[in-house]
Amino acid sequence: MAAGAGSPPLSGEERRWLHDKYQGLAEYEARLADYRTSYFAAIVAALVAAQVLLVINLLYAPGVFATVSTLLALFGLLICGVWGLVLHRTISAMDLWREAEALLESVAPPIARPLEARLPARAGVPELSVDLSRPFQTYARRFSPQAGLAWADSIQPARLWADVPVLIAGAWAVAIAVVWTWYFVSA
Repeated sequence: MAAGAGSPPLSGEERRWLHDKYQGLAEYEARLADYRTSYFAAIVAALVAAQVLLVINLLYAPGVFATVSTLLALFGLLICGVWGLVLHRTISAMDLWREAEALLESVAPPIARPLEARLPARAGVPELSVDLSRPFQTYARRFSPQAGLAWADSIQPARLWADVPVLIAGAWAVAIAVVWTWYFVSA
C-alpha cells in the first residue's frame, strides 16, 4: 500500500486519532456481535420452550403436533439463518477495522518511535519480543501459531459464536426429521 503518493506524512496526532478511530470501530462491531448473539439466542430459547410445551400438550394429536412442531422448527431455521448472516456481517466488519488498524500500525504507528518490550505470551511459554507502539501487531504476534500457545488460546470467540447459529439450525433440521419419523411410525 502506498502511503499517499503525493500527500504529506501523518502527524503524530493524526496517527493516534486514526488508530483510536479504528480501534473504536472494531470494539463497536464486537459489542454488536455480543448483543445480536444474546438477542437471537433468547429467541431460539423461546422457540425451544415452545417446542417443549408442544410435546407436553399436543403429543396425543400426532397430526397437529407434527404440523405445529414443523412450523416452529422452520421458524427456528429462519431465525438461525438471519442470525448467521447478521453475525457474519458484523464479524467481517470487525475484522476489517482490525486489519485497517494493523495496516496503519505498519505504515504509521500511533507512536513514532518503537517501544520494545519482552512479554510472556502465557505461563510456561517463552517471552515474546514486541513493539508496544503497535498493539494490534503485538496481539497478532501473541496469538500466531508461532507463539507456541495451546490450541485453546488460539480460539477466537467471535468465530466460535459464528458457528452457533449453524449448529442450532442443524438441531432444528434434526427435530423436523425426528418429528415426522415419529409421526409416520406412530400413524
